[in-house]
Amino acid sequence: MKVGDLAKWSWYLGTGWDETQMQGIIVSTRLWKTEHEEVNLISVFLTDGDLVEIREDQSSLELLT
Repeated sequence: MKVGDLAKWSWYLGTGWDETQMQGIIVSTRLWKTEHEEVNLISVFLTDGDLVEIREDQSSLELLT
């Protein structure tokens, strides 16, 4: 995944069991390290104007373009 790509994934918002489909454009990536793991974090500009970070290994994450 690279900057400018369109990404889509499911996420749980609130306290219910309903999944919300999230979608946005990747604006940056960074490596996050702990003593137990290394994970790529992706910053995504959502269609509603919010900026969020998501782990690249999130199971429902898919590249649309």
